[in-house]
Amino acid sequence: MAGIGFAARLAVRRIDTFAAGEEAHASSSMAGSGPGSGAGSGIGPWVLWCWPRQLAGEFGSPSAAGLASLGLDPSRLIIVETARAGDALNAIEESLRAQSLAVVIGIVEEAELTPARRLSLAAGETATPCLLVTHPASEPAGATATRWRVQRGGSAPHTFDPRAPGSPRFSIALERCRARPESAARSPMLLEWSDETRRFDLASIVADLPAQARGADGRAVPAAVRAY
Repeated sequence: MAGIGFAARLAVRRIDTFAAGEEAHASSSMAGSGPGSGAGSGIGPWVLWCWPRQLAGEFGSPSAAGLASLGLDPSRLIIVETARAGDALNAIEESLRAQSLAVVIGIVEEAELTPARRLSLAAGETATPCLLVTHPASEPAGATATRWRVQRGGSAPHTFDPRAPGSPRFSIALERCRARPESAARSPMLLEWSDETRRFDLASIVADLPAQARGADGRAVPAAVRAY
């Protein structure tokens, strides 16, 4: 599933943002309160990975080496395997309400309206992002804040070896946005992941570029990439 790899990289971005905020808070507390003051809230940047045992057997356990290569410390990952899909959704909800996690990744075949609404409420109340990865053919969960369709794209050209795969790319399309419904009408985006910066870059889709972006011979110029 392309959504699993995409969610793992989003978790890396969340960890980096969360850790930076904790460091800033700790520095502010130490500067403002003098020696002996607390250094932050004490909440570590933990990630929960929760899925039913059936999916764990199908896809295999997350690779510690693979997670480390993405920039996600395996020691910050809590893996929960449940006997049933319903148990996984319950565990995800309880984890969100614990207020001790940077982000929660849930992987299930599908999420019905009521469980999805409970997860959305728990995530909003605790300001803890929840990334729910479902099967591509499953019914969309209407209670989520946003819904994205994720597909694996062809890798970027390798900088030094044209025969080797380059940075991974994902084609993502926003299918629903509760806060801005009109945003769902936009074209899919092609995101490229950088292991060095641990960020996504947004590659413009050449077919959507205006005519001025094409060369004198009529061929499209290479896609521009900007920070996302």
